[in-house]
Amino acid sequence: MENYIQADDYKLWMLIKNGPLIPKKATEDGKIIPKKPEEFNAEGFRMMEENAKAKKLLYFGLGPDEYTRISECESAKEIWDASKLLMKVQDK
Repeated sequence: MENYIQADDYKLWMLIKNGPLIPKKATEDGKIIPKKPEEFNAEGFRMMEENAKAKKLLYFGLGPDEYTRISECESAKEIWDASKLLMKVQDK
């Protein structure tokens, strides 16, 4: 699956491997926090679309049993990590 994703969209592969892109902002006290969707600009929406595309690639590459086990994952990285664990368990 790794090779398929890399061949389809290497940028999405890097997002899956390294974690999601989350639009963030600085608060008055200097903390960096995630933006609310209503605060997104065009770049923020693009980032979230990239996350959704990465998740879709992973969802469509899994069978129904695996999908049930990863359906609660929130990011493509979480799905990838969980699916790697599932593959290790199945190999044993």
